[in-house]
Amino acid sequence: MALTVTFVSGPRHAGKSTVIQAMLGDLYKRPPHYLRLAKIAGDKKPPLTMGRPPVDVEVGSARWLNYDEDSIFEVLPEALTRIHRKDRYGAVIIEADADPHLRHAHPYDRRIFVMPAPRSLHEVFRSVREAATALQGVLDDTAAFAREIYGMIDSSLTDDEEHERRAPFTARQLRGFLDSPLGNELATRIQFQPEYHGLVESDVVLINTGVGGLSPVVDECGRRLERLLARLRGGAARKNTLFCCDPVDPHDPLRKKLIKALKDLHRDDDR
Repeated sequence: MALTVTFVSGPRHAGKSTVIQAMLGDLYKRPPHYLRLAKIAGDKKPPLTMGRPPVDVEVGSARWLNYDEDSIFEVLPEALTRIHRKDRYGAVIIEADADPHLRHAHPYDRRIFVMPAPRSLHEVFRSVREAATALQGVLDDTAAFAREIYGMIDSSLTDDEEHERRAPFTARQLRGFLDSPLGNELATRIQFQPEYHGLVESDVVLINTGVGGLSPVVDECGRRLERLLARLRGGAARKNTLFCCDPVDPHDPLRKKLIKALKDLHRDDDR
């Protein structure tokens, strides 16, 4: 498939549509296609203008796509195939809220994670006690391990397979495991609240200062994110880029850097 697919995700009310509008206005020579993914069981409802995205810029096509955990691996490829038939070398922007099942529903060409400026660090990071409890649960539970690392579990597993209890780690074994590349990555990922796991594999991460809290919480959050993402970059195939700005404020000096990073990310599209 010659489509290029950009996945824009993040928590609710983070300003994802605003970022997409900036992308549509500055990045594409030809109008890309737009897909909005929404859980069937969720409270997110399509707008009255079903054929238009929530942005005021022209697109090639727009579609609201409902899914559940079992159907996403079917409905998303079908929607992309339909676009491909009409526009063989087109570009697609997919907007979605934070959902672990979407992170691996398609081999996206690029990923952009948009988060609101936090009002407290606890919104983004687990407390020390929460992280320790989650890590112990992961070590005890193979399903929890899969959920934390890959963002999903196989619903076909039996209860015995999901909960495979082992003898507790000794302090020496735990230190050895955490010093390994896998242990380091797991320990880093486990520090994020579940809604923010998707930022780990994203090419661009935006802390949207136009939505949410203000400094100094935002500044400290940015510093902690930079440190944690730097720890993960060593073994990651893609380089994370973190920005903290208001994507709709033309006077924000970091906005230009964000748009440049997005342009560089789409440079090979030749659109």
